[in-house]
Amino acid sequence: MSLFVVLVGYYEIKKEDKYEEFGEIINNSKHFESEKDKAEVIELYKKAVIKWLNYLKERLNSYKPVSEDMETRRKLSPAFNYDKNDLKGEIWKEYPLDKDYMVSSLGRIKYKGVIQKQKDDKIQYCTLADESLRKDYIYNFVAYTFLGKQTGDGFQVHHITNDGYFNTLDNLVLLNQEEHSYVHGFKVGG
Repeated sequence: MSLFVVLVGYYEIKKEDKYEEFGEIINNSKHFESEKDKAEVIELYKKAVIKWLNYLKERLNSYKPVSEDMETRRKLSPAFNYDKNDLKGEIWKEYPLDKDYMVSSLGRIKYKGVIQKQKDDKIQYCTLADESLRKDYIYNFVAYTFLGKQTGDGFQVHHITNDGYFNTLDNLVLLNQEEHSYVHGFKVGG
């Protein structure tokens, strides 16, 4: 069984919030010829999860921002590009919590068809600049729209590069609190 298959299985189980049921799913599977095969898959699964978390930790620790200057980083972030045209590779989807919003895979937000300006909340995470609009971090817009995050699901949004200006789909991943803390090397969230 490949690492890819195990990680896909991990994602599907994680998405359904069934960590503790993994062993039961394996045990009830008709695809294994012996208990030894089942045990090997469970062990492979555990190793794959640790390998994936270590990969995230390594990416986080090795990331060097394109610039130490915050203004330069803002200018390079797609979220601060207010061009009305789609950016290269950009995908738009309806925000599942409010149909008046469209969310881009590059972290841009439209409200009633108009691209919205974003602002820094002083801790390097972005929100919508217009105070009359939805109050939430941009990474949450992207996670709810593209990653399947749901209210109260127990998952936290992790910036792979730890750069809150880059709320692009390829820079975000959902982790539970234990995983998130492991990747950062300290307790994250409450």
